[in-house]
Amino acid sequence: MNMDPTSVLVLLSILTLAMIISPLGLGGGVLYVPIFLYVMEWSLHVSLVSSLILVWMVSLGSRIAHSKDGYADKEVGGKGTVSAILGTILGTILSALLVEHIGEIIIISLASLLMVWVIHRTAKKMHSEVNGHNANIGENQEINDEQLSLYRKLCAGGGMASGFLGIGGGAIFVTVHRQFLDWGHRKSAGTSYIIESWMIPMGILTHLIVDDTGAELWDILGIWLFIAPILMMACSYFGATVAINYVPQKALSYPFLLLVTLALIRYLVDIYGIIT
Repeated sequence: MNMDPTSVLVLLSILTLAMIISPLGLGGGVLYVPIFLYVMEWSLHVSLVSSLILVWMVSLGSRIAHSKDGYADKEVGGKGTVSAILGTILGTILSALLVEHIGEIIIISLASLLMVWVIHRTAKKMHSEVNGHNANIGENQEINDEQLSLYRKLCAGGGMASGFLGIGGGAIFVTVHRQFLDWGHRKSAGTSYIIESWMIPMGILTHLIVDDTGAELWDILGIWLFIAPILMMACSYFGATVAINYVPQKALSYPFLLLVTLALIRYLVDIYGIIT
């Protein structure tokens, strides 16, 4: 990849995003894909795989930071990981088939619907907390069989969205943990990163097999295919560590909601352009 001014700006932007979003449980896929599509003008397949690689690095760096400070439930996260992996594989295959036979608008439209759901659920949760509901009430409670069954299904849905849309699924997993398990934001984020760090490599591998994008990815990025992910992991670890120590937990919901809303606006603009 030639490091022209646009490429340098994109690299600095995604590294900055990695630091900002790492405490939020997000990998940044909802933002990376539009950047690669509209700024770098890469193909959809390459944009999706590149996004997943970066999201994986953010997940690994953030997981280390959250686990170190006790904000990750390995037992619960492990129970959702298998379902998420299976969902990722299925979502990746469906994505390739639908793009080939229908076009990119199906991916963008479904991404928009997902963002609407996340925004609605997050806003509802924030409203209940403002009105005195304790967001941490369920953090130390055991999960019964009925909750576990629903949790696994929701994780499978998050995995499917990850493979389908080229995102890490963090927006879904955090929303699930906060809405259905009634956890605080830090524990929701840390546990989400456990799932993502195991799930996303399967999505990347499936994309490379189904889409055959490996050679194209190397032609575009070259050695930066290895350098950029390492930088992303370091930035996400730094960002999560700083936020855990210095940023109040309640403050995390607002940037989370803002970033998801910006991603929704970007997708809606693109849908409008295609229709008109």
